[in-house]
Amino acid sequence: MNENGDKFEAKYGVLTLELEELCQLLLDHGVKEVTMESTSIYWHPVWRVLEGVGELKLVTPYFIKQLPGRKSDVCDAAWIAECTLKDLIRGSFVPDSLVQRMRQYNRRIFDLNKEKVYKLTKLDALLQHCNIRLSNYVSSTDSKSYKDVVKLLSEGVTAPEALLEVIHGRTVKRVGKSILLSALTGVVTETDIDLVRQYREGIELDDKHLKECQEKLAAICEREFPKEFKDLQTIPGVKERSATSILSDTGADMKMFITAAALVSWCGLKPRNEESAGKIKSRRITHGNKLYRLL
Repeated sequence: MNENGDKFEAKYGVLTLELEELCQLLLDHGVKEVTMESTSIYWHPVWRVLEGVGELKLVTPYFIKQLPGRKSDVCDAAWIAECTLKDLIRGSFVPDSLVQRMRQYNRRIFDLNKEKVYKLTKLDALLQHCNIRLSNYVSSTDSKSYKDVVKLLSEGVTAPEALLEVIHGRTVKRVGKSILLSALTGVVTETDIDLVRQYREGIELDDKHLKECQEKLAAICEREFPKEFKDLQTIPGVKERSATSILSDTGADMKMFITAAALVSWCGLKPRNEESAGKIKSRRITHGNKLYRLL
């Protein structure tokens, strides 16, 4: 749509070559603003192809809902174009390509942690199935004593006396040798040993990938945002992992957030203000950035 309201319509697929044709059409018509709905992850490839076309805006569908009965892809596109032309909508925060790449590492770290917890849970369930109840007496299933016992089991060592030798002395002193021997005495088959080995290898691979992602993320922060990276770690409770996570979601440029309250609202930690006729309807916080709440 141009400044006179004239519409130019064309339909394209989602393959890269088709999106490049769309990009060329926009350039041929001198388009300076492009607005698209935020639909899960499907806007990402379109955004990457169209980055060279003027100003891009990503808008939450909630703010540009079409009237009931007038819903179609063409009507949606025309409505969004009209709202953009009249400057009725403001784009969501989309960081630059560098921060987006950092986000990929950060999201991968969260996913790996979830996968690791799942595998540790399944591993402990397998040991409980064999009536080895070590998890009742150690701090966590990711502790050194637990890992050492799992390593011996994966190698076929099932004698409780041999397993007891790799448990930390403080744990033995706190719980008691006889109790731990009973907890380590189980019925372990060859199949159980194979499955323990597979779970252990999977967890070790997750640890390796976690370390790689965090090292690369920290290296980018130290190279691109050295001052901000250092300053964040002076906040009590914020260390390297939290600092890299914050920078990978917001970057160091705060121009999109006019006030501190705007940033808090974007994170989804600011209560809603929904009131009518003197009655408060809701004060719940919004969805916002769920990963920020996990820091």
